[in-house]
Amino acid sequence: MNRLLIANFMRIKRNKLFWTLCGVVAFVALMTVVSAISEHDTQIDSAMCMFVIPVEIAAAIFISIFFGTEYGDGTIRNKLVVGHDRRKIYFANLITVAAFSLVLSAAYMLPIVILGFPAVALPTVEAIKIVAVGVLTIFAFCSLFTMVSMIYSNKAGATVINLVFAFLLLLTAFILISYLMVPEFQFVHGVDGVMEQIRNPNYVSGIRRTILQILCDILPGGQAVQFTTGLLSPLWTLPLYSAGVCVACTAAGVVVFYKKDIK
Repeated sequence: MNRLLIANFMRIKRNKLFWTLCGVVAFVALMTVVSAISEHDTQIDSAMCMFVIPVEIAAAIFISIFFGTEYGDGTIRNKLVVGHDRRKIYFANLITVAAFSLVLSAAYMLPIVILGFPAVALPTVEAIKIVAVGVLTIFAFCSLFTMVSMIYSNKAGATVINLVFAFLLLLTAFILISYLMVPEFQFVHGVDGVMEQIRNPNYVSGIRRTILQILCDILPGGQAVQFTTGLLSPLWTLPLYSAGVCVACTAAGVVVFYKKDIK
């Protein structure tokens, strides 16, 4: 597997798309810092905690094109011809993607560390914890994108599918959280002008709320949106869900790729 990893890392090092995406992600972070400075924000936490979303989208693009090119150029076939095991090929690609996502995350954090910390403020302990958990959320996204790209050999098709997944997961998360964040009680003016507290009819409760919360926590997009809008679940539970997504996507991807007819 070491030879497979070295070959992958050498390809990434020379890949123009890789460096372009690092620059784009860093530029997004720079804009969030500039916005915080212009608005006289006293916290850098929000800029840090939103890193999962731009990194996720960049990963969806890169993974699809990187592995799609391997299929198109016959690299995957050549690896099999020289005797590499399919499972080792898959896991080498998955490790490569994980390393790529870490570099993307570092590219995002660089402007925040260089400019945001001196100009705005140092991050809170909670924000640092969210960033650590967010890295695991990105791994979950990458496991999903790798599964699609290793199963579906068409570069353009895999890119479309992964981007649809990326945005659909975020959209679904926003919808779920919009229901979950409705307050249980609301205040209204009574007949005598005194504020009265009444139960909000739009509040989701009981088993429905439990199901929506679990879905929001399981979906990587749900975790990413929670990092930016506010946590709805204990932070320590989210890495467990991310690990579950990683295991499920990797297991499914390995099984299908092992049986795939590669010409």
